[in-house]
Amino acid sequence: MNLDFLRSLYDEIGDYVSVYLDTDRLHEDANEAIADRWRAARDELARAGASQESLQAVAEVINDPGRVAPGQAVFARHGTVTFAGTLDAPPRREIARLAPLPHVMPLLAQHRPPIPHLRVSATRIDGEIVAIGGSGRAWRDWVDGKDWPVRKTKVGGWSQDRFQRSAEETWDENAKKLAAEVVKVAGRIGASHVIVGGDVRARELLVSHLPKLLRESAVVVDEEVPADSQALAEAAERALSDWADREARERFDDWQTKRAHDRGVDGLGAVMAAFRDGQVGDLFLADDPSSTATALIGPGDNDLAVSRDELLEWGLTEDQILRDRADAAILRAVVCTDAELHFLPPDLVQRGDPGARGGIATPRDGVAASLRFPLDAG
Repeated sequence: MNLDFLRSLYDEIGDYVSVYLDTDRLHEDANEAIADRWRAARDELARAGASQESLQAVAEVINDPGRVAPGQAVFARHGTVTFAGTLDAPPRREIARLAPLPHVMPLLAQHRPPIPHLRVSATRIDGEIVAIGGSGRAWRDWVDGKDWPVRKTKVGGWSQDRFQRSAEETWDENAKKLAAEVVKVAGRIGASHVIVGGDVRARELLVSHLPKLLRESAVVVDEEVPADSQALAEAAERALSDWADREARERFDDWQTKRAHDRGVDGLGAVMAAFRDGQVGDLFLADDPSSTATALIGPGDNDLAVSRDELLEWGLTEDQILRDRADAAILRAVVCTDAELHFLPPDLVQRGDPGARGGIATPRDGVAASLRFPLDAG
């Protein structure tokens, strides 16, 4: 899970408003219910010291008639909404929070950011590409090919073979052109997955011209449908969900191997120390909505620890140290140090340690990290 699109949330810290609200408008009297929920959240935030400017900025998003969704997550600071996300179900917990950092982890856990990918519809003449970036933003692109000859002749005569070869060559040339555009767009958004629909021969040719990484990840949908169709969207959702699950399992297996060779750690204290040293490559997290674990943080992206003394030894002063949720501190470190976040499938999480946060024995405290270099390096 690449989270570069969240980086701007961490330009500064302090006085961050985080709101998760049920905004389902399908039920009778929904608008009145939403107004009541927002009023209660706003009052709670005002009592905590949130500025009226930030509250008004959040209210404008919550009350926007164009944002129709069962749930919304909104983050604001100093009167400006820094990020807003929609949920496809009401939030698991309604949250109204004022803190040094935005509380983004519940949004990611309930509504995972899209994996960058392309949805492509290929014909023998042209093609259409819909590119989905990591933030969920979509782009559409069209590729025009040669339109003659694209059909094989059915009549006999001395020219039949020549026209058939010419048609095949035209299809192949058009597929190469579309493949080149797919590669270019995939590189632009960091995508390594392609969902392909369209004409049966055109999609075969397109996939054959893709480079190995995209070709091996390609999922072919046996339908002639547009790139922005529901069929390709559903195929993409299934394929990417399966891929993310496999990826998390494979990397967690790799973490278990690395841990035996001092390239993997678990537990809040060890993971936060690894972030301070710039070691974390992959961060594994057990989704625990009830977690109340906290951390000490400072102004720097990797200023986080379980104890004040650790940050004082790191060079921070007393007035620079603040307390916030551990998951909020860890997420800032993930985003700002280019680590990758993986939510662990529930069957990989082992509970039963009363001395660990949340009682999670493996990974301890429900958090683990694969390291970029061994613990004793340097």
